[in-house]
Amino acid sequence: AVVSTQSTGDQEITDVRIKELEEKGSVTMEEFSIIPIIPPGQAGQGCAFINFNDTLQPAKFTVCCSKGCYSVKIQPPVGELLVPHVLIESEFDALRSKLCGMHETSGECENGKKDVSELSQLISSILATSLCFSTDQATLKFSSKTIARETPLLVSLAVSRETVKVTINSEAVVLGSMILKEIVKAIGN
Repeated sequence: AVVSTQSTGDQEITDVRIKELEEKGSVTMEEFSIIPIIPPGQAGQGCAFINFNDTLQPAKFTVCCSKGCYSVKIQPPVGELLVPHVLIESEFDALRSKLCGMHETSGECENGKKDVSELSQLISSILATSLCFSTDQATLKFSSKTIARETPLLVSLAVSRETVKVTINSEAVVLGSMILKEIVKAIGN
């Protein structure tokens, strides 16, 4: 996360720092170096490295400076908790067969005249993923894994002219459910 502060008044801002991280769950953060001074009309930036450890809980912390202290809350987009995971189709299908039942969630929406290429780009804009080439031209398969625990997350789209059926397979059930909602919403728009 980039913490950016700007001095819009006629006084400098000094001693910009992260005072405290509200420890909640497994979210951790490395503090950024103190920004000693920001002259009037100028901006200063510092990087705070936040590890969400595959959790959807926001990082809450306090940024303090010579002007006071301010509460900050950062919620990551769910797709940014993932990294692409390259699989060939047989590996994808084998993993998907292991992640069915309670590790599977699905939804359906109107296609909105999107072709396979548009749908592929849309999925890639929602989450960090790798396209798994499929022998079935009406099916798109994507593979990702969570950053911290490397839990696989598979996305399948069964595309017809009228509808798209989206199926998510993952042990990260809550994350999968939230990604399903985002994908269905995006395809429906």
